[in-house]
Amino acid sequence: MPLLICRTCPRYDPADSGRFSRALTEALRTDPAAAAVPVRYVQCLGGCPDDGVAAVDGPGKARVRFTGLDAGHAGPLVEAAQAHTGCGTGAPGDWDVPAELRDRVSSVTPKRPGPAVRPW
Repeated sequence: MPLLICRTCPRYDPADSGRFSRALTEALRTDPAAAAVPVRYVQCLGGCPDDGVAAVDGPGKARVRFTGLDAGHAGPLVEAAQAHTGCGTGAPGDWDVPAELRDRVSSVTPKRPGPAVRPW
């Protein structure tokens, strides 16, 4: 699941909620490279109130969240997902964040080593 897309952006604008994911999905449909990138639509990625949120993520890798995106960022998001997938850590600096997304990184959440299941 390397590319996560917020389904509710802009979350705090009920009339337009979901507009971002619909527009980005349409843009991804026109990009042949996007066919190779698994996408998961999620309710929220915690980038509110700066809508237009997507992230790249993977098992054991850092999650990198981008905000302030629009459908024009579809190509760079595909590039980011592919580069993130090919990186062992997922941490920016270990892979090349596309130039169009560098100033849109809003958080990096590293994965903590340890058991996958908590013993409580």
